[in-house]
Amino acid sequence: MTAMSHPIDVLEFFSTEDVPLPEIRIVDVGAMDVGENEPWSRLVSGGTASLIGFEPNPSEYKKLNQANRENCRFLPHALGDGNPHTLHIGKEPMTSSLFPPDPDVMKRFHNLWELSETVGEEKLETIRLDDVAEVRPAEFIKLDVQGTELMILEGGRETLVDTLAIQTEVCFLPIYKGQALFADIDINLRAHGFSFHTMVGVGSRPYRPLIKDGTTNRGFAQVIWSNALYFKDPEKFPALARTQPEALLKIAVLAHELYGAYDFAALALQHYGSAHKPGLATAYIRALMVADPAITAQK
Repeated sequence: MTAMSHPIDVLEFFSTEDVPLPEIRIVDVGAMDVGENEPWSRLVSGGTASLIGFEPNPSEYKKLNQANRENCRFLPHALGDGNPHTLHIGKEPMTSSLFPPDPDVMKRFHNLWELSETVGEEKLETIRLDDVAEVRPAEFIKLDVQGTELMILEGGRETLVDTLAIQTEVCFLPIYKGQALFADIDINLRAHGFSFHTMVGVGSRPYRPLIKDGTTNRGFAQVIWSNALYFKDPEKFPALARTQPEALLKIAVLAHELYGAYDFAALALQHYGSAHKPGLATAYIRALMVADPAITAQK
């Protein structure tokens, strides 16, 4: 997922409207640098957000710290349920997991087992998200941990109380033995007051033996994994407007800047504005429509 361009600069918009933006805390679980420009980079480098990243791989952790990125702090913890586990090290470091890869599933597809086959194992101590006090409030959480997502969420119940948005990798096929699938994660997050918004990108592979366009990295129809985006359920917005109005501003910034979800940002601003700054959502919508005539408002 890379940074995207927008019809308006949301930070400039808030400045023009004289709306102070509180700092957003981003928690990146599985912070390995995979060569992509992170969508929150501008927020972090500009000081609108700060980031705490988790990366237990020693060489990747060292690389992240040596980059000396502004407003970023990285921790070497492996998040989980607080118990010791075995890390199954894949041929490509990004495929390593606390769950062993399942060759019976992976070998149905091109270019999956070849990357994920276990080449080593090591004992690993894990720590629960709730036991890392410095992450709170974890207002935006990104999870990319090869099947361990649900384990981390279950160990972060107290942390999730203040979380406003979550992007988590989800799988639709059990490519790792014992891993939770999308349905399991969806049930968990809905029980914690989150509402599914969209999928961000999809990962697919073609079933053997066919390939298309000479590549084994794109499937014909079988989606294997994706990134699911959840926001705090909009049913909670009226209560947030009364008790935590700044949370609605943060939701609007995350929706706009990271995902181009301008409609959801406007919804958050409507609830904020009704209690604290009438006309804010209308000004935002008008700015969008002027900048991009393809965006229109209908009753």
